[in-house]
Amino acid sequence: MKIKNTLIALLLIINVLFIASCSSSDNNSQKVIFVKESDIVRENIGVNGMTCVGCEVTLEENISKIQGVVSVKASHTNKEAIIEFDSTKTDINTITKTIEQSGYKPFNK
Repeated sequence: MKIKNTLIALLLIINVLFIASCSSSDNNSQKVIFVKESDIVRENIGVNGMTCVGCEVTLEENISKIQGVVSVKASHTNKEAIIEFDSTKTDINTITKTIEQSGYKPFNK
């Protein structure tokens, strides 16, 4: 009986620690940036090599990591990525390199 109570207590502790670690994760947080509207550039870049929604997500996550990127929407069906960025913080060359490093081939639309 003592072993059973110990195991139950141990499982409860593990469960509490798991729940605490999950609830403290910040996976869905969004960053807030302030940008002058006149500095925003919108580019529609063709992207070859995306075959599924997973490709879109991968590309969006990688481009979003670039400082100055305001928004990005990739589409494997349209073979494109529409990106808005602060031209004082990044440029199209940096974005194109990130697309290539993600395993895809950018092209001018």
